[in-house]
Amino acid sequence: LHFRTSRAGPQGGCTHSRAASMSVQLGYEIAAGADPTRASGELSDESAPPTPAGRLGSRRWAGRACVGAAALALLAVGFVALSWRSDREIESGSWEDAVELEGGYLQGSFEKALKGRAGKQGTKVSLANSLLGKNSSLPDCPGYDTGCAGLKWPMPYKIGEYPKVYDYEGKFPKDFIWGMGTAAYQIEGAYREDGRGASIWDTFSGADTVGMPGAACSYCCKKPPCDINAAMFDKGATGNVAADHYHMWETDIAMMKSMGLKHYRFSISWPRLIPTGKVKDGVNEKGKAFYNGLIDALLEAGITPYVTLYHWDLPQGLLDPPKVGGWWSRDSEGKPDGAITQDFVDYGKVCFEAFGDRVKTWVTFNEPWTALYLASGWGKAPSIPEFSDMTTDPWIGGHNLLNAHAAVVDLYRQEFKYQGGQIGITNNCDWREPKTTSPEDIAAAERSVLFQLGWMSDPIFGKEGDYPPEMRKVYGDRLPNFTHHQTKLLKGSADFYGLNHYGTSWAAYDPTTPGADLSYANVTHEGLPEGMSIWLFGSGWGFRKMMNWVGRRYDNPLTLVTEGGWSLPADTAAEAVSDHDRVMYYANYTSEMLKAIHEDKLNIKGYFAWSLMDNYEWERGYKERFGTAYTDFDYGYDKFAPCNNDSQPTVGRQWRQRKDSSCWLEQVSTKNALTSPSKSDFPGCVDSSVFDGLFNDTTSGCNRTMQLVGSSGKADILGSMPKMPWQPHGCGQYGKQACPKAADTCTGSDDDMMEIKGVRVSGGSIVVDYSKKGGPQNFGGFWNDATKSIIWADGNVWEKVGIYKKVNVKME
Repeated sequence: LHFRTSRAGPQGGCTHSRAASMSVQLGYEIAAGADPTRASGELSDESAPPTPAGRLGSRRWAGRACVGAAALALLAVGFVALSWRSDREIESGSWEDAVELEGGYLQGSFEKALKGRAGKQGTKVSLANSLLGKNSSLPDCPGYDTGCAGLKWPMPYKIGEYPKVYDYEGKFPKDFIWGMGTAAYQIEGAYREDGRGASIWDTFSGADTVGMPGAACSYCCKKPPCDINAAMFDKGATGNVAADHYHMWETDIAMMKSMGLKHYRFSISWPRLIPTGKVKDGVNEKGKAFYNGLIDALLEAGITPYVTLYHWDLPQGLLDPPKVGGWWSRDSEGKPDGAITQDFVDYGKVCFEAFGDRVKTWVTFNEPWTALYLASGWGKAPSIPEFSDMTTDPWIGGHNLLNAHAAVVDLYRQEFKYQGGQIGITNNCDWREPKTTSPEDIAAAERSVLFQLGWMSDPIFGKEGDYPPEMRKVYGDRLPNFTHHQTKLLKGSADFYGLNHYGTSWAAYDPTTPGADLSYANVTHEGLPEGMSIWLFGSGWGFRKMMNWVGRRYDNPLTLVTEGGWSLPADTAAEAVSDHDRVMYYANYTSEMLKAIHEDKLNIKGYFAWSLMDNYEWERGYKERFGTAYTDFDYGYDKFAPCNNDSQPTVGRQWRQRKDSSCWLEQVSTKNALTSPSKSDFPGCVDSSVFDGLFNDTTSGCNRTMQLVGSSGKADILGSMPKMPWQPHGCGQYGKQACPKAADTCTGSDDDMMEIKGVRVSGGSIVVDYSKKGGPQNFGGFWNDATKSIIWADGNVWEKVGIYKKVNVKME
């Protein structure tokens, strides 16, 4: 049982939060119809759904957070939502805080929903009626006036004919785009530096925002330690430092270059560029300089930038209920008023003017469903009581967001067409496969997809410029209406279809349980491989079906798959790098994508893996890892965290190491063709023995010998070096100024024989401490297997020219 009250608790600590919360958990193991892993240990999804009867696993009861008398009172009046979790201590991820049970399925936060819109004065209403709009009805087949019989089974696979193995041969079309992605709040850190304003995720996670621009809202922290939202799973984890990308972006570009990456998707932090969210309050020139430097460096490294304007980090200054409602803003009649639209358009204009001469692909919003549906009390920021009514708030927020999208696209096309770029939006959905061939199950699965993906896609890619008619039939007046002008702007307001897709589930019709999305679908996951995230169940064939659904409904649009990935646990680099399950995930999914392109004739032009590196996984904090590169967060002290201050990411000593999935994706992208993921055909990434040998510095001409020290993960560097073997920040390949003379040559009196001991090496990563020579203490580089060289954070390259041999050098 999980129930929640909006009673404010004491500030600070990991046990108190703004919304008091308690859950009692019952572990449940779903009986799988087939072993989810092959005998070889490879990830597989080769089973049809088994019988509904499951096997009860071990049970455990656990309390979470604080329970007050008000919370107990909710139980008496029936304000209850079910919350089921596996025994692995895994809750929701970036998919949904799902409420799952073998015999039923329930979604949402129903404290307000049970009252209904008419029930605010105490009127009693039934659960089903409270969830339906006033002008909606519940026929035999919700959403379909003619019944379910006319719905066809979603192809290309019939039930029970799913692939047991996948093909790993075949080439992709010429110019197919292979990329990786990140998001600003998840990697940047530096949350109080250089004029950045507060975001709703800072407030949600409990970061100390006192004194930050935009952080004086009605529910913002007034004195640290700050409250943590009850929906935050990893208490104390914040994006304060995250992966320290703000300070390590040159290192990260070196890693991208070492893997041969050609396309990189990232987001701009709205509060870093516009601290309060409003341009009239000022543009942060330091924030603009950061992104200018990043974009310039990417292009100089041969990497094309793809930029997302909004990846969930709304400036806190634009959310201050009841005065300022952000995406959830409404007029006196409770209708969406679009008050935030001009702020978003102004922000977009700043980005287009500052970066549009070099950025040629823009994404307005990443996953509106997540940013609005899950943010209305389901575990994503802000999840505040003011905007957690599932009967109203997501749909108002979605309406405002769609109109903001259309407005900024119109601006781009009207005023920035000369830049020669393209602009679109990215929506997300996991596939829902009918559990049986019954028309009712087929309809339930279709509603599950349509009421999520169609909600944000039909107004843009559909023929009417409106929400799906099936959704309007079920939701009634809960869905706002577009004006003629809004419809005109929305229709066709994307140059490509952005799709984020991760997993698959089974869906069966349940007439007694509408769910918060009113799909009447009981969603289960039997027989499907499970990632670390409780919402993530893999199926390559489900991905193919998802792409076919988009192609059928929207007349085969030009599609970019902008996210796809697999979460796995890891506490050390050694555990993380051998991520064979993630390799199998990408192998199976790209195999089915190739079939969708060649056999189904779908217009799919690119695939972006998620993510470039391990990062801050939203409310899950640092407990789940989606990265294709391991991030050592160098956990230590963060005085601005709300609690657990001694075990937070720190600045200055983090490092990265590529995982096998990164190296497998490099092989695929380099050949533009599938490659076998089996361990016999793909041995994985290089080990640190590649650093043992003789190297030539291509900038200075100096020769260096590097010798590994046993199996300690250390190496010694010995040889001829200029007085400054690194290039200072701001010069060289990634800078605007020439480097000092000493870094350019290795002849005459400028030479200085130098020995550096204890250099850190791990896999294809190397970190040198130059602090005793007056340089950086965490200077990173990465092995490029294609060129047999080390690419350093300053853009310098050391080519390997021979094996190690002892060098006798007189040291002074």
